[in-house]
Amino acid sequence: MSGVDEVAERILERVTGEGAPCVWVTGPAGVGRTTLLARLSERLSASGQEVSTVRFTQDGDLAPGGDPWPPVTGDGHVLLLDDTQWMRNDDLAVLAALIRRSSHRLVCATRTPVRDAAERLAVVRRLRAEGLVEPVRLPPLTAAEITRPVVDALGAVPSDLLRDRLHELSRGVLAALRQALDLLRAQGAIRIVDRRAYLVPGTLVPLRSMQLAPERLAVAKAAAMLHPLGAAMPSLISEVLAQDPAETLAILETLRADGILHRGRGWRFTVPVVAYALIAELGPFERRRISAAAVTALWNGTAHTSAPYYLPDRIAEAGKLIDPRRALAELLDSAAFLPDDQTTRGARWLRAAVELTEDRPQRARVTLLHTMWCHLNGDHEQSLAGTRRLLEEFPDRLSADAAQEAQSIAVCALHNSGNTAELARIATNPPDWSVASSAIALSLLDRWAEAAELLAENDSWRTGSTVSAMLGELFGSLAELWAGRSARFGANLTERERWPLRTARRHRNDQITSYVTALLVLGERARAEKLLADEDFPETGLRDSERSMLAVMRGLPARAIDFAHRSVADRSRRGYDTGSAAMHLSTVSVLLSQGRFTAARELLTAARATAPMLAHLLDIAEARVDMALGETDRAAKRLHAATCGLAVGTDIAWADLAELALRKNDRAAARKALDALEELASAMPTGRVLLHRHLVRACLGQEPDDECLWLARERDQPFERAIAAERLVRHHATDPKVLVEVYETLGSLDALLYRARLRNLMRDNGITPPGDPEATVAENEHLLALLAGEGLTNEQLAKTLQTSRKSVDGRLSLLFTRTGYRSRIELATALLNGRYAS
Repeated sequence: MSGVDEVAERILERVTGEGAPCVWVTGPAGVGRTTLLARLSERLSASGQEVSTVRFTQDGDLAPGGDPWPPVTGDGHVLLLDDTQWMRNDDLAVLAALIRRSSHRLVCATRTPVRDAAERLAVVRRLRAEGLVEPVRLPPLTAAEITRPVVDALGAVPSDLLRDRLHELSRGVLAALRQALDLLRAQGAIRIVDRRAYLVPGTLVPLRSMQLAPERLAVAKAAAMLHPLGAAMPSLISEVLAQDPAETLAILETLRADGILHRGRGWRFTVPVVAYALIAELGPFERRRISAAAVTALWNGTAHTSAPYYLPDRIAEAGKLIDPRRALAELLDSAAFLPDDQTTRGARWLRAAVELTEDRPQRARVTLLHTMWCHLNGDHEQSLAGTRRLLEEFPDRLSADAAQEAQSIAVCALHNSGNTAELARIATNPPDWSVASSAIALSLLDRWAEAAELLAENDSWRTGSTVSAMLGELFGSLAELWAGRSARFGANLTERERWPLRTARRHRNDQITSYVTALLVLGERARAEKLLADEDFPETGLRDSERSMLAVMRGLPARAIDFAHRSVADRSRRGYDTGSAAMHLSTVSVLLSQGRFTAARELLTAARATAPMLAHLLDIAEARVDMALGETDRAAKRLHAATCGLAVGTDIAWADLAELALRKNDRAAARKALDALEELASAMPTGRVLLHRHLVRACLGQEPDDECLWLARERDQPFERAIAAERLVRHHATDPKVLVEVYETLGSLDALLYRARLRNLMRDNGITPPGDPEATVAENEHLLALLAGEGLTNEQLAKTLQTSRKSVDGRLSLLFTRTGYRSRIELATALLNGRYAS
């Protein structure tokens, strides 16, 4: 329940019960006082109470559409008065008389702070002292409480990061929350994936902030940029606007009385989003001029600020209106010490620094630095523009390492921005591009075999530069690994002290994340975690795709899905994300286990749009959707297609093909899949490959189940273990009692669909599913509602639930009768809004 709802409940109790005849509600502009009175009016009228509403305008007049003033009413009447801060003194006297008469019940709403409040406060204090007024402050929404209005506005649940940012901008004031949402949406800073809203990098755009007289608006805009300077702000505004200091102070006091500004030890905006909206309205020259005044005041000591990034932010805005040499030096120094979560800010500073350079060598160095920051920040447009400028205008100023850096950044930006034509040109190894750059281009085009061949045939990358040597070795070992040759990758992982540029933090981090990603793609959770621990590398330094895969392997489906959604929402993909397709495969598998087919398909559509590396893993994911829907022939075709190129991930495809064959009692096809797994295990004996080999062997009766179950437990990946155990039981390769533990595991994973299928298998084997039978019935009904809401036909429902069409028809009929929903659309809407109750 929100703050407004809680206050409404309390006031209803007081208005309909004993107590003071008047409840006086206060709160800042936009906090929801008018909304509160509207809800009170609705509820009181619905209960048969006589209600009238009066609202005052800023001039003290009555707002149109309300009831007359003074009211002509009888005993028991409830009078609601809005915006009483604008009442004239004679109307206030009438109000006091009405309260003292005590034949009415009144609720007054006043926006705080109140201008010229002394006399008004005195009246209210006297009434309160007489026991006639009970004050109630309407509090702003907490961070948790803003979730509901955000869901209503976006049709999606906000991520924690978005929710916290909205609360920071609005301070929980409802009107400001709406403005913050408008601001972020206009900036393109909100993206929705699977009914979840995420905060992503946006672009500053003008947004109409408020209706103010021109002279007040000019002061408010200047204050929006200068308020972090505290006491120095008024004089600087006067200087910038060339107006009398007394006039500036008078306008500031008016803005304070109107609740826009707050004055304590210094000045600040009551609601931060107002400042952001005002800044967005400023033109480029206005921002530069105001920023120059702020920087000058800070440099000469007439102003001070505790905001950590305020000075370099203003230097970057001021440009050449201030001393360019000092500005350049401070921007470079400030960028050097920025934390990793401020790359967007650092890129903005360095872009300004480029324009402040005074000679060609200096401009080349700063342009390279800015381009690297844009690359780290995922700004593909700016990083590509920077590399082109470097390679075309400053080739003579770039060292071999710097030239390779620029080329590799350009290749990455081309891929991440979807420019495959230019990428394909570079892949042909033209004279002006290094072998390492062309190999990277081939890899990004998913032409790994060609990349390996190029690096093997032309080893100039080993001596071209240290950066070329690092990249050539990294992509060469990955290309061999994906082809099923793991020796070089394993040696590089073991002999990490020999990594090129290991002492350079950025290059060391790139190599760590690349090897961690590769291990996760292989399904090697323990080895990936060990590498992170050995290198003292935080998981927060990984990309969302890698963190999603880790979460799946640890049995944390909600976190896995959230990281996957964040990865899709933030299209500024950073670096060479070789794990993207593997993340989509693992997340789709999780979503299918929960019966969320629509979300799985949406995720796959988003993945295809990015043309990821290792794209055959998406074919396996598509096949799993087909398998879940009972489309086994189509699934088999996709799986066979996925085994025709790279080796990585094909163990999953062969294991699924063996399963499909065994379900058809086609043991010859299953043995063929096992032969492929045997060959793969000889070349690349990773834990997952060995697990799938033992699983198919056991299902075919060629070995006992011990090795498979032991390895599944040793790998400690709950989803993987559950699937292996279920298949062993299905094909009579192990004791069915193992399903009890699996059933409990699937419950902790929220795997409703897999649990329902497992119940059928348990009953077939004479095992009663554990738990309350009524809870099981409710779970079955919830799953049916979910699948029906996903748009599955009755035939698809029958195949998915592994039951008959007649059974589905009957269960759906009972579901609609019990819940009262008349269609699948109504059912889907109730599930989306969280109103479905099983």
